[in-house]
Amino acid sequence: MRAASNHQEPWGLRWRSSTYFIVATMAVAMLTDMYLYGFLVPILPFVLEHRLGLDDSLTQRISTALLSQSALVMVVASPLIGSHADRSGAKRGWLLFGLAGALLGSLIIALATSLFTLFAGRLIQSVASTGLWVVGFATLADNVPADQLGRMYGFVTVAIGVGTSGGPLVAGVLFDLGGYWVAWSSVLFIIVFDVILRCLMLERPRGTETIRSQSTEPGQDPEREVLLPPSHDAEQVSNQAVSEKTGIHFYICMCKNGRFVGGVVSYFCYAVLTASFDTTLPLHVRDTFHWGSLPAGLLFAAFQGPAVFFSVPVGWLKDRVGTRYPTTIGFALLVPLMWLIGVPGDERFPWACQENVGSIIYSAAVTGVGIVVCLLNGVGMMEATQAVDEIQAETPGIFGPNGGYSRAISVSSISWTLGMFVGPILSGYGTEKIGYYGMNCVLVASGDMRTLFFHRLLEFKIIRAPAGKLDESKRKISGGD
Repeated sequence: MRAASNHQEPWGLRWRSSTYFIVATMAVAMLTDMYLYGFLVPILPFVLEHRLGLDDSLTQRISTALLSQSALVMVVASPLIGSHADRSGAKRGWLLFGLAGALLGSLIIALATSLFTLFAGRLIQSVASTGLWVVGFATLADNVPADQLGRMYGFVTVAIGVGTSGGPLVAGVLFDLGGYWVAWSSVLFIIVFDVILRCLMLERPRGTETIRSQSTEPGQDPEREVLLPPSHDAEQVSNQAVSEKTGIHFYICMCKNGRFVGGVVSYFCYAVLTASFDTTLPLHVRDTFHWGSLPAGLLFAAFQGPAVFFSVPVGWLKDRVGTRYPTTIGFALLVPLMWLIGVPGDERFPWACQENVGSIIYSAAVTGVGIVVCLLNGVGMMEATQAVDEIQAETPGIFGPNGGYSRAISVSSISWTLGMFVGPILSGYGTEKIGYYGMNCVLVASGDMRTLFFHRLLEFKIIRAPAGKLDESKRKISGGD
């Protein structure tokens, strides 16, 4: 009997369903998505002006509309994809479907000879990207053990950073060396590699072991279990499972959880901060220090680079102490750093207006922010995952047999997208009306409020600790940490 069961196991079950292989597959998936997003940036002017034959004066306007299309698609599609993904259970089919959409959208963009075709290809690509982010992070939440979640999110963050910076770089180099179609060949290569990994990956949800361990209590004979009458706890679980939260009731239930709300708001504020750098940094260093594109690019590297080195150690730290204190400390440290960024070039601080002193202060502050924000990486996704675990531990079956990870993570994705949308408007308008220093003071004030907000919302919530180090009573909501 056992031999027959083993004989029916899929080939390579152990390594194909291992945590590290699943994380590696999702990391490559995120890298691919960010690569496809950034790949189009350096070659888009050529596409618009030469392949589509549009006037040069329309390039900036159409580029902005095309690149911002993804934000609108994500806001609309995220809750729909999250809801359907939770109902279907297995996530690999959704991941393969998203990859097929990414390939189709890329081919349409590459072959586009009209503006309508270009936007249609980008629309398909954006829907596929939305599905990947929602289902991909839900797959991690399903398959990664609780005590490794932060560290594994750190690996994925590194892959996202590589894809973000690698897309424009590779596209620009290949386009200059080999031309348009040689550049697009790199997209085909990375998608084929992603297809192979996603086809090999097998899911093994981390909740399986927990359910199995809880079904047989210590000292209870599993062979006699079927002869015993159902206990009161079993009846209670069955009754609770009937009242499954679906539709708007799911989101209302999640919004009653302080951990979830704190994560969503923090993720939004983190996105606003990131987008403010993209909008204001190049113009500020040009006007204040008379720097060109190369020094500005090095500053962006100083801002984004630390994530490659610190994301995994920070994730390990969050696995050990929880997310509350690292995130709160991160927001608190951003307050003086963001204030210091606004000081150079402001007439109220003559000591920082000297070119050498001001540039050193500004560069050091930007680098410091790049290091500190590593404490915020993945806060929305991790808090959403832990909030779902927390609610389901109190009321088993409340989110249905497949859980609610996809729906919860879809809200986090929307908060990030809205932050990336609001950030350029807030920072650009604020700089124009009250100056660069005043705009950073606004971000400083909001950062102080974020620190208090996040800390207080989680004050009465548990901090996830490594499996086995907390007994069941400590996993319940208590009066303190």
